[in-house]
Amino acid sequence: MMKKVSFLGQVGMLVLISVLSLRAGNLVAEEAQVSADFSMDMRPPAADVEIGQGELQGIADFFHQAEFAIESENIDALMTLYSDQYTNLSNHDKEFAEQLWIKIFAGFDNISSRHSMQLITYDKAAGQAVTECDGLLTGTPKGEDNTVTIDRWDKQRHILVKEGDWKLFGNSGKSATRYGEEDGKLHPLF
Repeated sequence: MMKKVSFLGQVGMLVLISVLSLRAGNLVAEEAQVSADFSMDMRPPAADVEIGQGELQGIADFFHQAEFAIESENIDALMTLYSDQYTNLSNHDKEFAEQLWIKIFAGFDNISSRHSMQLITYDKAAGQAVTECDGLLTGTPKGEDNTVTIDRWDKQRHILVKEGDWKLFGNSGKSATRYGEEDGKLHPLF
């Protein structure tokens, strides 16, 4: 006799299967469990964007892979998600972003993110996609008990390029002040 599984149980199994099938560096099953703090609201693409469901899922998977790497503090897996040609708003490169992530991982525990985004452009021939996103990166400063907002972004545009898999190429939009670094207006990944 086949056991019935609730809808939420089916979704959980689908997420676990998807996670185990992702090619995100050295992730293992234990690292692939995202926290309950993570959320991603992917609104339907802009009306003029034509994209297949599989390609849209690939873009969503990119952000899930980033979350798995962030929560597990796996810098190698995280950096595989950056294009070698990455530059951010301030014209900093991939190596600069890596050093920033190392600093964040050294200073915080329980790191997670929240996103509300929409695909606003997609060019299959060029292998480019742009999402517009509002979100937060939160964590608990080492040695403390309270969660803080490490970084926040409003209407950031995340520019992705297809290099086999989707990679972060850069971003555009207004930068925000990071926790504890009033002069550090750099948005490292999201």
